[in-house]
Amino acid sequence: PRLVTSLEATIAGQRHVSDTEGKPEIAAKFLKTMQLVKRARFNAHERLEAKHNASVAAFTLATVAEIAISLFTIIYENKLPADIRSFLDFASIVTGVFLFGFGLVVGLANYQTRALYLQRCAMDLGNLARELEIARPVTVPELQEYRRRYHEIEGRCPTNHDPVDLERALAKSGDIAAVRRGMWNMRIDIYGPYALVTTAYLSLWVSAWLLLRG
Repeated sequence: PRLVTSLEATIAGQRHVSDTEGKPEIAAKFLKTMQLVKRARFNAHERLEAKHNASVAAFTLATVAEIAISLFTIIYENKLPADIRSFLDFASIVTGVFLFGFGLVVGLANYQTRALYLQRCAMDLGNLARELEIARPVTVPELQEYRRRYHEIEGRCPTNHDPVDLERALAKSGDIAAVRRGMWNMRIDIYGPYALVTTAYLSLWVSAWLLLRG
């Protein structure tokens, strides 16, 4: 019986060696992939939260501007020349339409909900990565199970990170240039569209005013 037990233990040990031989580097690579995706998802969560805050601030400022134009026209109606009053009335109406369209775009973008999904996904991936890190070395079937769980977590997230998020995740902490480049690209992605729209909107009204006065 002892001989049989010894043989079974030897066979089991050889099978375990066979299962894990040549696979540690695959498990390590898979672990790095999970950690990279986790960082990218956390970066995406941070970026989308900032986009949500920026959109709320932009919408609030545009609303204040629209109300200010309307009140100015009402209060100083008798003191304003007819052409200026007509111009301000038109600007107030167009601003209201712009606010309606802006609200639709921001609502469809759904920044905050997407950010929450990405945060949850990143947390789940982080937990799975820690499990794999503790369990190593693992057999091929065990590695396949981790892979299945990884894709299951990804499948539950209805949104994905963007290249700018992956760029920040790939930037090593010691590479200051890469870190700064990633941060600048993130800020451009967040605030760039609002800056362009604001500039175009103000330029349009300034041009219209100059044409009217000319």
